[in-house]
Amino acid sequence: MINWEHHSQPLASTRVFVGRMARQFLLVIAIVAVSLAIGTAGYVVISDLDVVDSFLEASMLMSGAGPLYTERSSPNELKLFSSFYALYCTLVVVTTVGLLAAPVIHRALHRLHLRSGE
Repeated sequence: MINWEHHSQPLASTRVFVGRMARQFLLVIAIVAVSLAIGTAGYVVISDLDVVDSFLEASMLMSGAGPLYTERSSPNELKLFSSFYALYCTLVVVTTVGLLAAPVIHRALHRLHLRSGE
């Protein structure tokens, strides 16, 4: 959990800000890695794809480029997994963008608040 400075406190130092960004970045990397592992495992179990092709399929869905192997002739289980995984990936992308933006937005708003109080 990040301890944000209160609006009555001075702006955090650059070192503190960079530390916050680094922690958020590591959290985002962990979330993306776990999400890709879930997607890769799902494709390995449900389809006849090997690990590399399953990772490619999961990566393509997470990036928003869309599936490569899932098509109309695919089994319904694979179509359903791809659909739910794509929806999940959308939430992951939105969440990770928010996690990375939070320290920047907080710093900008804190700086604006300090200026308006002068």
